[in-house]
Amino acid sequence: MKYPLITKKKITSHFGVILAILLALLLGILFVEGRHAGRLETEYEKWSEQTHLVQTMRSELLASAEAEKSAVMADTDESSRAFAEQSEQASQNVEKARLALTALLEKNSREAKLLDQFSTAWEKLRDMDRQILLLAVQNTNLKALRLSTGPAAARLEQMQAALDKLMDWAAQPSTNKARVVQLCAQAMTNSLNLHALETPHIFEATDTGMELLEARMKPLDATVRQALNLLDVLVRGGSAKPWIAEARQAFEQFQTLHNEVLELSHQNTNVRSMEESLGQKRRLMILCLSQLDALQEAVKERATTKASR
Repeated sequence: MKYPLITKKKITSHFGVILAILLALLLGILFVEGRHAGRLETEYEKWSEQTHLVQTMRSELLASAEAEKSAVMADTDESSRAFAEQSEQASQNVEKARLALTALLEKNSREAKLLDQFSTAWEKLRDMDRQILLLAVQNTNLKALRLSTGPAAARLEQMQAALDKLMDWAAQPSTNKARVVQLCAQAMTNSLNLHALETPHIFEATDTGMELLEARMKPLDATVRQALNLLDVLVRGGSAKPWIAEARQAFEQFQTLHNEVLELSHQNTNVRSMEESLGQKRRLMILCLSQLDALQEAVKERATTKASR
């Protein structure tokens, strides 16, 4: 039996075909792998950007809350305004990151739904922040306290000085001098008691509580005025008369300041901003942070699932 001769030319031809097939397969594999690697790189970049945006939202949210608390606790208008501006800037950074993330997420995806939930809570938090900061920068309670412990207290010291002179004069033996001393003490004691009620009024959180304090103030004011009027009747002329006028003027000036203290106190901006910051604002803050944590986890799971395909 004769076998066909395999020439060198045929071997070379067959080898070339096989080599071409192998080369085509290799190029196909490399092309597919390249596309897969490119897809993985694109997915990684997307995941990295989404993760960065969520982390930015979280860090800026915390920065805004910290600055807002500082604005509430600040003891000057200038400091309150500076911290309020810092808080608002951080809030704007949160919003920019939120909008950028919205554009990157697939519609109707789990991540998009979680971001929608955060957005709802975030809008409520922003509204509350604006209200808190608006109250904080007014500082009415601190202004009332400074007015009470400064100018108002100084007017009572002037009144005390005038009545002290009157009591020194009354120490000399004479008719009605004992009654003069009694009325001076009565006027000064009730004035001081009236002034002492300003501080609890300033820190009172409710209108009802303030009204109760004001109800206690009214008879004290009436008693002081009555004592000064009786002194004016008892002391008729002489060197002591001007001291009664000085005491009355000082008390009238005190009353003007006292009414201003109560008006500022009723606005209650420091107390209200503090209560809102530590109350509902804190609960909304916890909710927003937990939603960002859930969103971060969802973004991570999405990237892991796509990378494993």
